[in-house]
Amino acid sequence: MTDKKTYPSGIQRDGVKSPDNNIASMLDGVASRVGGRQALVHKNGSVTFDELLDRVKQCANLLTRHGLEPGERVIVMIPMSVDLYVALLAIIRCGAVAVFVDPWIPIKQIADFAAFAEPSGFIGIPKSHFLRLLNRDLASLKISVTTGAALLGVPARHSLREISRHTTEHDAEPVAKDAPALITFTSGSSGIPKGANRTHAFLTAQYEALCGELRFSNDDIDMPMFPVFALRNLAAGITSVIPDMDFKNVAEIEPHTINRQLEDNEVTVVTASPPFIDRLAALETPYQPRRVITGGAPVTGKQLRKWKKAFPNSKIEIVYGSTEAEPVALVSANERLSLENELGYCCGKPTTLVKTRIVKITKSRIAPKDLSRITLSQGEIGELLVAGEHVCRSYFNNEEAVRDNKVLESDGACWHRMGDTGYFDDAGRFFLTGRVHSTIFRDEDVLHAQLVEDEYAKSYPDAERVAALEMDGKLVVALQMPESAPEGSPPSPVPPPSVKADKIIATRRGFPLDPRHNSKIDYDALRRHIQRETL
Repeated sequence: MTDKKTYPSGIQRDGVKSPDNNIASMLDGVASRVGGRQALVHKNGSVTFDELLDRVKQCANLLTRHGLEPGERVIVMIPMSVDLYVALLAIIRCGAVAVFVDPWIPIKQIADFAAFAEPSGFIGIPKSHFLRLLNRDLASLKISVTTGAALLGVPARHSLREISRHTTEHDAEPVAKDAPALITFTSGSSGIPKGANRTHAFLTAQYEALCGELRFSNDDIDMPMFPVFALRNLAAGITSVIPDMDFKNVAEIEPHTINRQLEDNEVTVVTASPPFIDRLAALETPYQPRRVITGGAPVTGKQLRKWKKAFPNSKIEIVYGSTEAEPVALVSANERLSLENELGYCCGKPTTLVKTRIVKITKSRIAPKDLSRITLSQGEIGELLVAGEHVCRSYFNNEEAVRDNKVLESDGACWHRMGDTGYFDDAGRFFLTGRVHSTIFRDEDVLHAQLVEDEYAKSYPDAERVAALEMDGKLVVALQMPESAPEGSPPSPVPPPSVKADKIIATRRGFPLDPRHNSKIDYDALRRHIQRETL
């Protein structure tokens, strides 16, 4: 267990309200320093920091004029764009709470997610409002704003195009540091949605943690695929070039389009998920940024070697974290590859802003009184727990999720269960070995899916993906073979894996993947496919 207690300065839980606590007020300071610098560059229009601040204030005035009160929640359904950040920052500036609905969420769940947040307002692209109008709870909200045209209240009462009618005078609403500012959904595949409750203090701490780990230069120009990284850039005065892509389908970006954007804007840093980097690396002559930062899904050694060949002069780094705790650790591609023969994927040393511990693997809840008893020693594989100021403490209106994912001690410490298994080496680096939910219990053995998959990937080098699953107490290994592979059983493994599977399934059909990054295997869906024999 590590116990590092260096936290961002000034974050206290005193309940005192101040405009300085409002995370949106950081934009005022940035605009005063670098107001003429480009803040956001987008295919539909770009803004400087001065222009963005003016539009945020104008939007805040529109919202307050039409009844938005501090503490109320507003749904935001806008892809990454200038309009997205105008809306988010205006809502937060008003002391209200922005509820961001990611574009990757399946359409059949969007209305349920939105209604679950019990909002007072809704800001979205035109087609999102037609979805809103089909939901009784959302149709009659007092505030509805579209990014397009509004005619006779359809599809919304107001438009962001109206904000120029409003004054650019609007002070940030005083808030307590622990007041919620932003809610983002982490999962919605089943049960009650998990809305991570990001307070102003949390966002401030996350900003400091990201700045401390990523260490951007003032002259950097970033292309961030993740909305939270663009927020960090706005708070730091760094230009963000928003990628021209469909954010619902990351794995299908048009790499030539992105490459032209990188060249035209002289981007120095690319911050994106592994499939995004894969697509760029496949180009014959990809643009060469100074740095490539990736995260959101495990990265294999095979991917890293391809990236290093494609971007020979770029520093490649992998961020480890989650929606509830970002960042937790950072590692360079060179260090990762130098440790490739170790068990698991090296994620690097945790940031000094988190405390960590490894506990025995259990799929049950963890009681605070049991923490000491189940904490493991250095080198033992277990589940990773983290605590710190930039670790989300709660979920909106979902106590079940809090009890499942948090361990709240009597002194106020909140340990978040990362859901990942792994261990710390003697240098203090965390090595990822799998997920708790994919851990395989077979007889007396505890098998870690990622380690099993790594072995079978070496034994079947032609396999495009490998999945290890527990089914009825048995180890089942599924191999996704290329379309050119012959039907039937896969070839004999070379070398034979040390862990013998009870069943090996080979298929040319693609595995189901997570909707957010299109890179992580959806084990539950894959298991259902196998049970139905639909692979």
